[in-house]
Amino acid sequence: WITTGHRADFFVTLVRTGDKSLGKNGVSLLLIPRQKGIYTSIIKLQGQEGNDTSTVTFKDVRVPIENLIYKENKGFVPLMTNFNRERFIICCNLVAMCKICVDESISWANERSTFGKKLIRHQVIRHKIANMSRKALACQSFLERVAYQMKYDPYGETDQSLARNVALLKVQCSQTCQYCVIEASQIFGGRSYVRGGRGGKIDRIYRAIRAEAIAGGSEEIMLDLAIRQS
Repeated sequence: WITTGHRADFFVTLVRTGDKSLGKNGVSLLLIPRQKGIYTSIIKLQGQEGNDTSTVTFKDVRVPIENLIYKENKGFVPLMTNFNRERFIICCNLVAMCKICVDESISWANERSTFGKKLIRHQVIRHKIANMSRKALACQSFLERVAYQMKYDPYGETDQSLARNVALLKVQCSQTCQYCVIEASQIFGGRSYVRGGRGGKIDRIYRAIRAEAIAGGSEEIMLDLAIRQS
């Protein structure tokens, strides 16, 4: 199954073209146009409801040789190169969501009053926002460093730490966003548990964050990859 699979006209697919004993050296990347024998079905998700993620089934599908991407049995190379970009884009989204959590929390803390004073006047709330902010800013700085590296050495030809850095960045951003949205949810209270309304943004991020943490490689996979790339 894959993101936007239900409306896709083409499917970039990694397929086994060599013996299984060859492992990653026996797979090829193909561009497969939608045709007879390809069936898709939408899957309902926990969050990101506007995304038509769907199962994809291939049955007796034939693909012309000119639709081969890169080299036969070497499809793992372009696949991994693309993963760096995909993970970086996910990190950009995660940092943006962290900022939303901080901004919304500050805004709400200046609106909401409890025990005769604004939420922002409570030290515990200020500390929550401060910790959210320092973690989010650290992710922003890390993101900008990796962005520079991807711009000037996109394939890691000069500095081979690119894949490692992207992997670590993704873990840092996903864990920080999970922290920020939980803290924001605490600040908003029950309003963050209601779809729409004043806490609607926090609710949406809370439901979407698991997809961002898993997509492009789970945290466990990213941490293991980073060490193996060291």
